[in-house]
Amino acid sequence: MSSKKLFTLAEANLLVPQLLDWVPEIQKMSASMNRDFPDISNARKKSKWDGGSVEGSGYLNVVLKYNHLIQQIESIGCEVKGVREGLVDFPSLRDGREVYLCWRMPETEICFWHDIDAGFSGRKPI
Repeated sequence: MSSKKLFTLAEANLLVPQLLDWVPEIQKMSASMNRDFPDISNARKKSKWDGGSVEGSGYLNVVLKYNHLIQQIESIGCEVKGVREGLVDFPSLRDGREVYLCWRMPETEICFWHDIDAGFSGRKPI
């Protein structure tokens, strides 16, 4: 058994309102990093020739905010499993074994779980 935080269903559900705020922000920042900084992509391509980007500081600002929110979620004990899909898992115990309580944006409560190695496709109703 691991030493990580294990959530009861009630504890996990108490965090859902916060996730409903944080996850859309993370999704927006992820989309912004991919869409709003075309010069960063060009700089990556040119980096072996000492390429640079005038968008670097703006991009870094978004990356830092994105990382901060991900770290906030993970510091609680949750695991971010898919930013685009809005997936967050909560380690839990079910019948004496470790499983994940599975939440997906925009669900207002956790109604599913899955085995540690099953992933989203293995979600089962609680």
